[in-house]
Amino acid sequence: MSHKLRSPRERLGGYVILPRLIDKLRLHAQGLLPDSYVPFLLRPGLPLDGRFMAFTGLQPEVLRQAVLGRDSEEEILAWVTQAAVPHGSQEIRGWSETLERLQPDRALARLLARLSPELAMQVEFTRHPLFDLIDMEEGRTPVPAS
Repeated sequence: MSHKLRSPRERLGGYVILPRLIDKLRLHAQGLLPDSYVPFLLRPGLPLDGRFMAFTGLQPEVLRQAVLGRDSEEEILAWVTQAAVPHGSQEIRGWSETLERLQPDRALARLLARLSPELAMQVEFTRHPLFDLIDMEEGRTPVPAS
């Protein structure tokens, strides 16, 4: 990938996913987000973006406009803090830690295998946390030897 996304485990204001989501929204606005990422961008439900929106209570288009309308991550975080469902720092930390440990079930593993067939030939997706799989796929973490 020529335009690097940050790891989903990087945090802003304690929130995992948020720095990566900012990257994805900005790349998409520039027409540079890889096609395979677009269907999951701000999609409600189980994708990571959807989990962030569910936890914060933010609506997809409102979040998009907020990110694209602000220059700095500090401004974005201030907006998220003001607009999101209120959560204490311990609650945000607990939510983030839970996502860091999230392992794909069989259905998600099948989807990931279709999106990342080379990685699927090297690792069993249900045995690794999702964040590790993303970092392996994007070259931040080495693929473990079989």
